[in-house]
Amino acid sequence: DTGDRADYLRAIVRLACEREDLGPDFRTWLRSYVTEEMQD
Repeated sequence: DTGDRADYLRAIVRLACEREDLGPDFRTWLRSYVTEEMQD
C-alpha cells in the first residue's frame, strides 16, 4: 500500500523532476502535457 494515491503521484513527479538524468526531459514533457490539458 502506498498510502494516499495523490501524494504518491506528487512524490514520483517531484523525484523525477529532481533527477539529473531524467529531470530536464521530464520537466519539458510535463510542461507540455499540463499546457495541453489546461486548454481542453
